[in-house]
Amino acid sequence: MLNNDHELFKIQQQRLFQLAKIKKVSSHDLQYTIEQLCEAMSEMIQCERVSVWTFDQERPALTALNIYHQGQHSSGEVLHKKQFPNYYNLLQGNRVLSITDVSTDQRVKELYPHYFEASGHIRSIIDAPIVMASGVIGVICCETSEKIEWGKLEESLAGTFADLIAFIFDRIQKQELEEKLEFLAYYDQLTFLPNLNMFYKEAASRLRKSSHHSVCYIEIDQFTQMVDAIGYDSGDVIVKAIAERFLQILKPGEFLAQADQFHFVLFTSHEQIESRIGELQASLAEPFKVNGFDVAASFSFGVSMNDHSVKELLQTAQIALNKGKEHSSRNSLTYFTEDMKESSRDYFEIEMNLRKGLIENQFMMYFQPQISGPDARIDGFEALVRWNHPEIGLVRPDIFIPLAESTGFIVPLGEWIIQESLKTLKKFHEAGMTHLGVSVNISSRQFIHEHFPEMIFQALDQYQLSPDKLCLEITESVAMEESSIVLERLHLFTKKGVKLSVDDFGTGFSAFVYLLDYPVNEIKIDREFIRLLTQNKKSEALVKTIIDLADNLRLSVIAEGVETQDQLGLLQSLGCQRFQGYLISKPVPPAELTQWVNKFRPEQVM
Repeated sequence: MLNNDHELFKIQQQRLFQLAKIKKVSSHDLQYTIEQLCEAMSEMIQCERVSVWTFDQERPALTALNIYHQGQHSSGEVLHKKQFPNYYNLLQGNRVLSITDVSTDQRVKELYPHYFEASGHIRSIIDAPIVMASGVIGVICCETSEKIEWGKLEESLAGTFADLIAFIFDRIQKQELEEKLEFLAYYDQLTFLPNLNMFYKEAASRLRKSSHHSVCYIEIDQFTQMVDAIGYDSGDVIVKAIAERFLQILKPGEFLAQADQFHFVLFTSHEQIESRIGELQASLAEPFKVNGFDVAASFSFGVSMNDHSVKELLQTAQIALNKGKEHSSRNSLTYFTEDMKESSRDYFEIEMNLRKGLIENQFMMYFQPQISGPDARIDGFEALVRWNHPEIGLVRPDIFIPLAESTGFIVPLGEWIIQESLKTLKKFHEAGMTHLGVSVNISSRQFIHEHFPEMIFQALDQYQLSPDKLCLEITESVAMEESSIVLERLHLFTKKGVKLSVDDFGTGFSAFVYLLDYPVNEIKIDREFIRLLTQNKKSEALVKTIIDLADNLRLSVIAEGVETQDQLGLLQSLGCQRFQGYLISKPVPPAELTQWVNKFRPEQVM
């Protein structure tokens, strides 16, 4: 390009960029922006017709997003691949396709009678493919009825125009993705109510503005029994009907969130809390319409008032609810009092017995198999710990793990879990199944412990296992710790070859931070999204968003909580390749794991 042409190119290029930056382009004003760019491009290179075309999802055709010709804009014209296969191939391998005379150029011979002649006797063209990370997604076309010898200036501008369109598409995709991810982080996927993440954010803001505030932790009484009586498929319908009723009876200044499937949380600044709860109870006592039937539901309330933080309000309201349920399984209303904390002796006993449990071998490892690919090949296991207390019985992990974290016992317990997990994996490798790996959940307190990396690498050396056979599953709690320490350790593990997975992906906004800042290898879709997958089109769309996001970022995806063949089939159609859940196997103790592996056949789940 000559110096004068180079200067002109820079001026024209800057003009295109300025047009694209007139305002923040979104999907709502995309059409207008592209029309403006087509007009500018037509003027810059003096061509009569400028158009932008995009492939549909399966790519069998190009569809005109905009055609600017003789001062008019149109769209919708379609070019089918089966009619013009050579042109489609040209788009895949050329930065710019510059042709002086389309009537004699063999490369576009197939387009001549059907498109060039039909579109106004087009003679010269410059086409440039629109290229994004996923490949060629469309083409821009600059066409004239006059025979023109195109120069480097026009070719460079055409390439810039295509790049700019790609940039706009990419920006819109990211905006839409951010909106979807924010929805995933802050809203329940069934009822579309705010979830606890949003509740924390909103309630914290309201606490600063109100001197009178209460939190009501509300439970749908005997929900499981209700669903069993009406029918398995009625559960989601009931919850949605209840959510809609709540929204109808909210007053200004109140904020409602969904804590889980059958718990709601209400923040209110109502000064007469007793009378307000009475109003709520009366409104909720009216029957709900579920699949054509009138269903009566009852609710229990735990209420906490005027604590200093949202966390304290939630915790104490939940304690009050649990205390009330001890005395009545239905219609309980309990206000938190300080002496309720003192009565939680079961938790205290569990806390005191944790260390004794490890010494006396009361903890047990279970392993839940994971499969991958269309052939349902077993590729690893998730390690899960259980506690069989000699007096209390089987203690749920959701009870003893938080206690272990709060007391610091999670550090020695976590080391024992790593040892047992790698010891079990080593036995499979010695049996010739060296492709298998193991995933282990890691808490934030473990992860930031000063000797944690050293412990991991020593254990791998002890059992002579390759680092890439160990996957550390981390949750949003890790992201909330000191970021410099977290980031340093994540990079260390990645450098050494240890895999990193984001567990329960989609349940907290912090999880999305990992994908931007942290060198993770995998995301694990939370079981709640899988549960709703075949029942809710919105959930299907959100799961697809997560899978597409992972694919674009070159991350592996595993879906946990897969319980039906319908869920498995839909996940496969959406592009998910790895699976874990009761459809494949429940968690299995080490003594039974080898037998399960030997007996497993892909046709059992496919």
